[in-house]
Amino acid sequence: MTPTTLAQWLAFIEACHPREIELGLERVTDVHAALDLPPPPCVITVAGTNGKGSVIAFLESILMAAGYR
Repeated sequence: MTPTTLAQWLAFIEACHPREIELGLERVTDVHAALDLPPPPCVITVAGTNGKGSVIAFLESILMAAGYR
């Protein structure tokens, strides 16, 4: 059916678009799988006022001992 009036056109457009947006990451995961992309790298974020240098030094030692580069 081709809309011929404004009311029909608006009804058609409203039927094409969902009223709610899915905010989860499931859609992103589905697209990632469909594109057959490599897994994303692991990221560790260290934040705060004090101790970032010490935490990074500890993490580096632990990860290097575990074979990470």
